[in-house]
Amino acid sequence: MPSRGERAALIALALVLSGCARPAVREVEVGRHRVRFVLPEGWEHLDHGRQQLFRLQESQLTLVDLGPATHRALAREIQGAEAIWLAGRRRDAFQRVREVQASTLLHFSPSQRADFWRPWYDAIYAPEAADSARIGAGFAGLLAGIDRLPPVTPDVMLAHVLRNTDHRRGREITARRTRAINGSDWTVIESWDGVSHMNPSRIAFLVHDGNLLMFAIDRGPFPRVEPGFEALLASLEVTAVPPGVR
Repeated sequence: MPSRGERAALIALALVLSGCARPAVREVEVGRHRVRFVLPEGWEHLDHGRQQLFRLQESQLTLVDLGPATHRALAREIQGAEAIWLAGRRRDAFQRVREVQASTLLHFSPSQRADFWRPWYDAIYAPEAADSARIGAGFAGLLAGIDRLPPVTPDVMLAHVLRNTDHRRGREITARRTRAINGSDWTVIESWDGVSHMNPSRIAFLVHDGNLLMFAIDRGPFPRVEPGFEALLASLEVTAVPPGVR
């Protein structure tokens, strides 16, 4: 049996080692992305798949996959839906197309969006009655239409990001910079109320594996939420979800 002094030394050593322990690294799938992060002390993490929430009392941060950000990524999603259809899962394929339409970065004019989707709706205006020839033509029309879409510029990406946050409502961008974090180049946007020049906020985004990943402050007093935002952002490590996992 160890002596009282030896037991005290062992307890002290355990306390030192526990104090030096590195925070636990968590890993989640966010749409097409596999993301590792360290949750700041006191914060709660809620895994909703494509959207990840981080909460501290009334404060909230969101990490979300906003969908395809390049023409190539959009084609990949359409081809994925087509493959599901060819495998005999018509309803799943149609649902996949609806998800692409809801999330894709087609931040263009209404007429451009209508022109892009027209071949699909012409083919499946009556989904249950649509035959294979029509559905195949619908997929072909979507893929051909991608080449006619305008380029997705950095300003288009930024506009799409702002549409998905409260930054679009009377806010003014005060800073825009690029930060290299764990091998990824994030664009970080700072803003404040355009009238009062108060209520600062912050968002960050990057294009990875063709999809747009956004990390943003949803709500909460900035002095309280900003340290959590910065700590989480600095810990984010993004890789692609392996093929066949999605």
